[in-house]
Amino acid sequence: MNDNEKIILIADDIELNRAIIAEIFNKNYRIIEVENGRKVLDAIAVHGRAIKMVLLDIIMPEMDGYEVLQAMAGNGWLKQIPVIIITSDSSEKAALRCYNLGVSDMVKKPFNPEIVRRRVENVIELYAHKFDLETMIKKQITTMEEQEARLNQANSFVIDALSTVIEFRSGESGQHIQRMRGLTRYLTNNLVHLYPEYDMEPAMVEAVASAATMHDIGKIAIPDSVLLKPGKLTDKEFEVMKTHTIRGCEILETLDYTQDEDYFKLCYEICRYHHERWDGKGYPEGLREDEIPIWAQIVSLADVYDALTSERVYKPPYSHEQAVTMILNGECGVFNPKLIACFKECVNHIRDNLDENTEKTAGEGLVPYRPSSHVKPLRLTDIEEMDTISERVMWLLEVEQEKYRVLSEMSGEIIFDYNLLSDRIEFSEKASDIFGMDTQIEHFIKRIQESGFIEQEQFKELIDSIKKITPEQPFFRQELRLKLKDSSYEWYDLYANAIFDSDMGRCISILGKITNIHERKKRSDLLYQQANTDPLTGLFNRNALNEHIYAVLADPVLKNAAVMIIDLDNFKAVNDNFGHLYGDGVLKEISREIRERVRETDIIGRIGGDEFVVFMENYGDESVLEKRAEAFCRALRKRYEEDDVECAISGSIGIACFPRDGKTYDELLVKADQALYYIKKEHKNDYAFYRDEIRQTHFHSVLSEVDA
Repeated sequence: MNDNEKIILIADDIELNRAIIAEIFNKNYRIIEVENGRKVLDAIAVHGRAIKMVLLDIIMPEMDGYEVLQAMAGNGWLKQIPVIIITSDSSEKAALRCYNLGVSDMVKKPFNPEIVRRRVENVIELYAHKFDLETMIKKQITTMEEQEARLNQANSFVIDALSTVIEFRSGESGQHIQRMRGLTRYLTNNLVHLYPEYDMEPAMVEAVASAATMHDIGKIAIPDSVLLKPGKLTDKEFEVMKTHTIRGCEILETLDYTQDEDYFKLCYEICRYHHERWDGKGYPEGLREDEIPIWAQIVSLADVYDALTSERVYKPPYSHEQAVTMILNGECGVFNPKLIACFKECVNHIRDNLDENTEKTAGEGLVPYRPSSHVKPLRLTDIEEMDTISERVMWLLEVEQEKYRVLSEMSGEIIFDYNLLSDRIEFSEKASDIFGMDTQIEHFIKRIQESGFIEQEQFKELIDSIKKITPEQPFFRQELRLKLKDSSYEWYDLYANAIFDSDMGRCISILGKITNIHERKKRSDLLYQQANTDPLTGLFNRNALNEHIYAVLADPVLKNAAVMIIDLDNFKAVNDNFGHLYGDGVLKEISREIRERVRETDIIGRIGGDEFVVFMENYGDESVLEKRAEAFCRALRKRYEEDDVECAISGSIGIACFPRDGKTYDELLVKADQALYYIKKEHKNDYAFYRDEIRQTHFHSVLSEVDA
């Protein structure tokens, strides 16, 4: 095994996933790919510490990711080799299980390649410093003992040792140490200048600034699962994190450095008390005000400012102005008022003179994969002969695209991929044949609105559905009438699922399929019509009439409504003299007469042989009903003649009003029926409103089966 070899081990049972990840790291690392958990352990057993990172999928054959982690922990490998889980499972349960098993980080699919690269390299660097730390500390102690000046020895020891510790903790390459030293020096000098009671010689100021770099040395003893966690710590995890103040003191005590006891005391007190607060709400001992050594107070304020203005795994950096405002407003705890006054005095000097931490330009050195339609087709046997991982990735992607194309063609479905960020949609080839559109459309929203591809109302519903998607509810379904190549419309079923950016938490793409359901819809509509309409007149049948009127009456904003029962007078004579076929024709004619005299919002139906119901909602006042009833009576006066036989018919109408006569359809129907038979008994070809005196009239109603 070559100790200088740098290997990244990628474990995933899907070759395309392995190839895409390998493309990110192949320039700087040797890549080993395995397709199951058992081979992960075999590779570690062979290559050992040469493996700088394991990128591990959870769902794999033979051994899954959880079993691999348990085995690595049992062999002590997790202490030597960091593991990052790459998974599509973003649940808290999965994340907690992985962190409890000792993973360094988790990345959710789909991922940003540059972010993955940086997170992997940061963890690798942290682990490298972690393993070298003890050796480096001993080496610096030896160097320190050989130096002539004790203070220079101490400074060298602190700078070198703490740079390594802080690099291990945050990957900032020692910049945090330099900033802490500078911040502490500015604050201490200004404190001594403004408040002479804090009598410190220049050498003491430098000693405090140097000792400040030891404040977080205890974090080396904090578990990676807590120290490197990108999100908010739990209460239990925070209690573990708080112990770094005590553990730092324990580390200092074990260094056996006694050449300068005063300097050691500075380091010890800063390490132990830099999280104490002026109001007594700090830790580890809850000291208050001047019980806290002044140098620990200074380092505490410097550490808070630097934490706010620096990038951390759990947050982006705040601006200088934001950080100052937060400190002065007490958002980061209570500090010594004199120290706050010093901070105000030198805050601009801090901003103008502290060295800024610089980073490489995002993405430098990384060449992301760009799919190309000009890649030469490859045979399956060519894959082992490919010169670069990029060629292999592109070939595998083309294979996947061809699979989806074949599947969509076989299923008769149209597959689409809509990119929300660029407003660009891509359809499978079948869309061109059916809809006559391009398979790739830029500015999709505008183009669709202009083309009429989707009807306007349905388009609004579609946009609303897209706006409502969330990571917890990423899919939706909708039936749409879509415009075909010949400008006709047919019904399609759209099923879509959203893809979210795991780092930003935003929806970046919508994948879905469109299936033709036109014939099914026509059959469904036909069955609905057959089940809900009268086959002779095409009006609602009695069941459908009941259903629609019940729904309207249940609306709490309904003002008024009326039920009219229309019964044809002398219709039996038509059937008897001219036959039932002739009578059916008369009924069709009567239904047309009624249709022509109602509003679109009115509900009409046939409930018996020659009986019809008209339901009117929000009709205004009773005079409107009177005019409507008079119009029906005039229209229904008909005379029919055949072979010297003559029959005359007319219409009688009973009317009941909501809410005066009843609040349910059943009540209104009974009372309209009573009014109908009242008018038929008195004189036909007229109408009557239900009145209380009608209830006293004795008659038998076949429709309502009420004997009154």
